[in-house]
Amino acid sequence: MRKLILMAAAACAAATTAFLTGCEPPNETVLLAAANTAGNLGLSAWFAIDDPDAEVKEVLKDVVTLVSDGASQVSEGGSYLDALTPAIQKFVAENDKLNPSQKNLINVGASVMLSALDTFIDANPEVKTNATLVSKVVASFCKGCLTAIERSNDCDNCKDCSPQKKAHRIMQMKYGVTAKAFIAPTE
Repeated sequence: MRKLILMAAAACAAATTAFLTGCEPPNETVLLAAANTAGNLGLSAWFAIDDPDAEVKEVLKDVVTLVSDGASQVSEGGSYLDALTPAIQKFVAENDKLNPSQKNLINVGASVMLSALDTFIDANPEVKTNATLVSKVVASFCKGCLTAIERSNDCDNCKDCSPQKKAHRIMQMKYGVTAKAFIAPTE
């Protein structure tokens, strides 16, 4: 799980760096575009690794809403992961439609999302002290997360066409010593 969160944080940092290079602080438009991209990349990276099912993704939309709505509860300079995880875990635990495995996946997805948000805000100190800008950044980040969910749902019935599904399939491959190549697992 730690590797997964680090990968999502790296994707978030890459998005930040790609958008925010230069000597002057970024303007609000650039910052919000970077936040949107960071949210999208953070969840997309997790989807490529864990390939959650449609029910998990549907509940994840509600989790994104909880993050967006709960952002005001995070103190200035506080961690979104620390502040919002208890409420998200309670929400997921009380969902009787999910099995334990799905609940665990949603918990991981929420951790990835919140860690990526914390990373993005930590990488942009001008955001931390501006409550209005923080609110806009969180909203844009959450929009990016929802985009990742919707885009991944476009192809849930197609095992080969989604970029996340292709990445997930490739990551499941193991190196075969006798074949001297990476081999797909047998299903």
